Amino acid sequence: NALDAQKLNAKFATLTADSSCTDGDQACVNGGFAQCSGGKFQVTACSGGTSCFALPLVNKAGTSLTCDSAADAAARMTAAGVDGG
Repeated sequence: NALDAQKLNAKFATLTADSSCTDGDQACVNGGFAQCSGGKFQVTACSGGTSCFALPLVNKAGTSLTCDSAADAAARMTAAGVDGG
């Protein structure tokens, strides 16, 4: 899960609101939570002091997208066994 989250975060770092996407896709774009509609991402900003990250799920396979502080996101990735996010 942690490696999958790392890969997603690396991919998300290359996206912009104008990046092409498939309707229904979800991503983190420019630090906000984004959903694809009409082939473009609609970005919702995270609350103050947080950014959007893909994080590993703990109790089952997969990842989740959530707004979190950079420090907490890094700690979760480290706890999951990987360095960096």
